[in-house]
Amino acid sequence: MDLPFETDESSGGEGGGGTLASTVLVVDDEPVVRDVCARLLAREPDLVVTLAEDAEQALMLLDSQRFDVLITDKNLPGMGGVELIAEARARQPSLEAVMITGYSSSESVIAAFAAGASDYILKPFEDLRLVRAKVRAALERRAGRVKGREQARRVAREAAELLQAGEQASPQARQQMESQLRAYELASRMSPGGQVAVVGSTEALRTLLEEGLEAVALPPDSPALLGAAVVVLETGAPDWWDIAERLQTASPDVVLLAGPHADLADLLDAITLRLELVGFGSSSPRALPERVRMLLMRRNLQRAQTNLASALMAFRESLARGGA
Repeated sequence: MDLPFETDESSGGEGGGGTLASTVLVVDDEPVVRDVCARLLAREPDLVVTLAEDAEQALMLLDSQRFDVLITDKNLPGMGGVELIAEARARQPSLEAVMITGYSSSESVIAAFAAGASDYILKPFEDLRLVRAKVRAALERRAGRVKGREQARRVAREAAELLQAGEQASPQARQQMESQLRAYELASRMSPGGQVAVVGSTEALRTLLEEGLEAVALPPDSPALLGAAVVVLETGAPDWWDIAERLQTASPDVVLLAGPHADLADLLDAITLRLELVGFGSSSPRALPERVRMLLMRRNLQRAQTNLASALMAFRESLARGGA
């Protein structure tokens, strides 16, 4: 059985199988900012820093090599930083992104998070230690995800090896192990499945259906929302904030589709709740299907990994009993 033990996301950076150095791409049209970032981060022996002066150059680099962290200015000539983050994460979903902005406005913060950034830095840099700390925090977030994937791969490797060597296990335990290994492989390689419920946006529903996703429109008070894998909630829907809070303690992942007239204070609160945010400001709503796919893939993999771990435990117990 061809098991997905290695993926592109595990290469490079902390926790990867390639170089021990972590890679950082800094994009800014101001030479002084690029120089400060290069000098500051180059002092770290485990960081490799690459510089770009605009989004077009950055995208060429992203197409040719993998990066762990992207640091980009919000205001770039041509394609802006918000659009760059969205495009960069479409190319490299495991990339951590940090936005540089000269304005600590709610709009800037929300636009950065809506594009897929996990943090932001104010310019001019008053404390260079903060820049370094934010890069380190981004690397730790990425390393945590990589570590989780590596642990799942180790479980799969162990399961495959035990399956080959554990002839004394019971037929039932062997069948369960084979079944869960196959399910893990399918979850890693096939397009993710799962129902997506859309509240308040016919455009979002149409976009998801056109992309081949299993999407259905539901009213805000529908009990079926709790059974969906992902809920896309448009901020123009009545009582959307109450719905988001209710779903936070339930099973579905929530993607908040921020309309142009959404209340900024509510969106900032949504960020603190760790809701996925799409479509604010100049961030293109076309990022919605890819964000939904990522959530569905994560859910499917987590379920497959949990089932595989249970099958592995049952297989070990069967071996200990001598197949009885």
